[in-house]
Amino acid sequence: MNGRRRGARTLARAVMASEEGGRAEKGGRVVGGMFLSDDEISAFREVFSLVDKDGSGEIDAEEVSELMELLGMSADKSTVETMIKEIDADGNGNVDFDEFLLVMAGGQSDGSFTKRDIMRAFREFADKSLPSGFISPTTLEESIVKYSREPVTAQRAQSLVAALRRDPSGNIDYLEKIQALMN
Repeated sequence: MNGRRRGARTLARAVMASEEGGRAEKGGRVVGGMFLSDDEISAFREVFSLVDKDGSGEIDAEEVSELMELLGMSADKSTVETMIKEIDADGNGNVDFDEFLLVMAGGQSDGSFTKRDIMRAFREFADKSLPSGFISPTTLEESIVKYSREPVTAQRAQSLVAALRRDPSGNIDYLEKIQALMN
């Protein structure tokens, strides 16, 4: 993926995560860049508890194998261990609820972004005629629609961008947004 596209996706995810973070304060949380309501988290907790037969708070290889058999899927021990390694963010050999939730939410353990990534993405798309640290709402909307990993309509992009505070000239101070998102 070229640098511009990668930067745009980072930019779009950052804006959406910022908006979703506001919703999380009302109940639920953002997991892997996706907002999950308290009800959705509870439903995933129930599924996790069904798989976690020994009640340890973690799913081990044996429990994953049993689940796969129950679903009519076959996998050898090596395949199951590989699956767990891909999900197991803390490297303890098991899948805890947060790791399980990340997978169920469709997130990826390597899907995080740093302050530097976000700054680079905003700089890539900001209009050079604007003061440093600012981006026009139109440019931000177009970038979100064009480069988001999941399809985003123009209306959804406008809604996301409309929620962002603007300076007196109507532009968005992205440095302020990055500070709020990353702190």
